[in-house]
Amino acid sequence: MARKNQTALLKKLKKQVRSLQRKEERSRNQLKAALKKAHKLGRVYKSKLASKIRVMKNKMAASHASAYAQVAADVQRQMLKSVETRSKALKASIQKLEKKYISKLTRNIVNKVKQSGGVRKGTALRKTSKSLKKRRG
Repeated sequence: MARKNQTALLKKLKKQVRSLQRKEERSRNQLKAALKKAHKLGRVYKSKLASKIRVMKNKMAASHASAYAQVAADVQRQMLKSVETRSKALKASIQKLEKKYISKLTRNIVNKVKQSGGVRKGTALRKTSKSLKKRRG
């Protein structure tokens, strides 16, 4: 009987060992799956963070570009205003000089007319009048 008990006990122990080995294998597989899942989640999280960083960098670059564009537009506007004011000033000074020159010319013409004794009426520049002057003179 002792032998039967020993074989039964041995069978029972072997059965327990097999069940424990199966449990151990199952738990190892579960651990591997959990590690794989954790690794996958880490990669997903990392890629999401990277994409968010890329989006934020793009937004920052766009805002910088728009700020630069706005500054460039302001500078251009200011330059145009300064050029317009300079052109207005130049235009006014040129008109002033032209008026001065015109008035000077008119004074010179008036003075020459006064010096020559006024405008002669009846003096013709025809050949006949010249020939008459030669005969008389």
